Amino acid sequence: MPYPTIKFSTKRPIGRILESMVNRMRSQSALVSVLKALIPYSQENLMLSFKPNQFFNELERSSSYKKKTLQTALWRAKQQGLIKRDGKLVQLTNQGLELMRPHTGTRLDKNARLMVSFDIPEGKAHIRRRLRLLLREWRFEQAQKSVWVSQYDYGKLLIESIKELDAEEYVQVFECVRLFPKP
Repeated sequence: MPYPTIKFSTKRPIGRILESMVNRMRSQSALVSVLKALIPYSQENLMLSFKPNQFFNELERSSSYKKKTLQTALWRAKQQGLIKRDGKLVQLTNQGLELMRPHTGTRLDKNARLMVSFDIPEGKAHIRRRLRLLLREWRFEQAQKSVWVSQYDYGKLLIESIKELDAEEYVQVFECVRLFPKP
């Protein structure tokens, strides 16, 4: 399904989001690839605006997704309220901006730590791999094979991600203080 030439506008300063967004994503989904094209002045944005068919062809070549999957992702983004279309004008909604915004944790108090402990069955190894990737990305340090600790407060984001992974019954999150040895 060919898309018309699309012009973008935004009243928010979101140019900084592009670089940090790439680092934030656990894995590049078709939806993220399409949403990147809605960030003004990005290479993806310009290509989608002026050559939509070439955009989907290039994205198909550079990712593991078929052109139809990417076009479906654009449709789903609209259905989920991540983008809004007004004629030829397409822009990210506040919900879409929030999804694309990088996760940054605030540093916890001097001795406080956020600790994640998990025991995910072997049959759900893919969930364990994704959780470990997320923990590494958010600067958690591995204390033991399934115990990770961070000085940064990613509590709310971590809990949302655990729910998204459908791993609530396998993961525990603690805010704790290290007593021995003193750091």
